[in-house]
Amino acid sequence: MNKNGQAVVLGLMIAIFVFLVAVVLIAPMKDMIDVARDSSHLDCDNASISTGQKGTCLVVDLYLPYFIGAVMAAGVGFIFVRKIAQG
Repeated sequence: MNKNGQAVVLGLMIAIFVFLVAVVLIAPMKDMIDVARDSSHLDCDNASISTGQKGTCLVVDLYLPYFIGAVMAAGVGFIFVRKIAQG
């Protein structure tokens, strides 16, 4: 059997696995973000919070998009590294 074909199938299996893990981790991360933003923790809905708390709320809000972007970047990077390594 062609080893190049095996590498493609393996890469596809790894990509599907990473995608599924990322999708499964979205719900717990969303719950974590909701808990961090509630009134007993950061209180992001309050208009009179400090500038540092506003910045922290912003960072917490951007956590999920950054995670999704990092997973996609890792997938694209994995594909390009494999292409470069093969020659």
